[in-house]
Amino acid sequence: MMVRRFALICFTGLIAQLPVGSAFAGQVEYFSTGVSNVSAGAYAGSIGFGVSNNGVVAATTNLGQNEEAFTYTTGTGIFALGTQGRVLSISSDGTKASGYFTGATTSGGMVWETGTQNFTRLNTLLGYTIGSAISPNGLYVAGYGGSQMASWNSDGTNSTALGQISGPSWVPPANFGWGGAVSDTGLVGGTSGYSGQPVTNPRVAVIATAGVANSTQQLGNGVLDSTIANPYAKVLDISPNGNLLVGESNVQSGVDVVTHAFLVDRTISDTLIDMSLPAGFTQASARAVTSGILEFGNQPLVVGTAWNGSIATPDYSNLSAVIWVPGSGSQLLSDYATSNWGITIPTGFKIITAYGISTDGRFITGSAIDLSGNQVGYLMTTNVPEPASFVSLVVGTGFALLARRRIRQNQSR
Repeated sequence: MMVRRFALICFTGLIAQLPVGSAFAGQVEYFSTGVSNVSAGAYAGSIGFGVSNNGVVAATTNLGQNEEAFTYTTGTGIFALGTQGRVLSISSDGTKASGYFTGATTSGGMVWETGTQNFTRLNTLLGYTIGSAISPNGLYVAGYGGSQMASWNSDGTNSTALGQISGPSWVPPANFGWGGAVSDTGLVGGTSGYSGQPVTNPRVAVIATAGVANSTQQLGNGVLDSTIANPYAKVLDISPNGNLLVGESNVQSGVDVVTHAFLVDRTISDTLIDMSLPAGFTQASARAVTSGILEFGNQPLVVGTAWNGSIATPDYSNLSAVIWVPGSGSQLLSDYATSNWGITIPTGFKIITAYGISTDGRFITGSAIDLSGNQVGYLMTTNVPEPASFVSLVVGTGFALLARRRIRQNQSR
């Protein structure tokens, strides 16, 4: 009896000593390759577009006439991917990134190996291509090809034209589509509709299946507001299991047409749900979503950007990064990071966008404005615990309670 009790106590102690991930404050670090090119508009300077579960950032810089793709990692710093272009998405393990080259002789969609300058060209039989998103497991790429949504295997094979939205509402036939996200299950999300029409150019949020030609179909209600002259919606990210989709859609607000963030939970329905705006802002876009996180009741975190007025010109005073937290609604990312993760934003810096969050919620990336007014990228390390660490905490607590109960029972005999 004593041996069994001793073994149980020792095992409980070992589990309870495992790291739980939330005992440390988060941090934010900034990276840049030089002075911003103001003429580049909203994409001037350095920007993080996606981040892996081990903190590798897929980033792009624009300092002159040409964009340069690179990665950023704590301790390692900047690693140039070797050519002109934009890298937009990265796999969960940080080994593959997708985007496109913009050089005159190398334009088109690409998949990079992030530890090298090796790349795979995405098949151009679809016309000009862009690899907008790579699935978290690194198997699929979704994007744009020949004016429609397209998909590939990440090794460049199985290039597939996913087609346009169709049906009686689309006469003449839709002539535009863009893929913005893809899940581990091969669910592709994006937008489809009209481009270049004389009067209206409506576009709706759509989904398709990677590798299945002409599989594009409307996602639920398609848009948040179908009453406006040019309704619009686009899926910008999908959770790994394909259940959660986020994006942006236009709605009528008084005399103005503004952009709102939306969420779709496919475990309930395919309906686009309007997400709350942070106080003091009139527009927002949801750019990235996590898997369900145990700390938040297995609900997701969503990040994006909010603004007032137009962002056609680089008026950075109008932009602020946003986080949507289960049970708390929308908050400015800088405020939430300070109050909940113990992160100090340096005086004079402003976090203006959040384009990527790792699927486990431990890293966030986007762009900020530094003391000199340049746009720089950032990597924010949250103190959201790793899933295994959180389970260790729960299991350790459970065993500790069980051990105490058994000891009390034995003592009472």
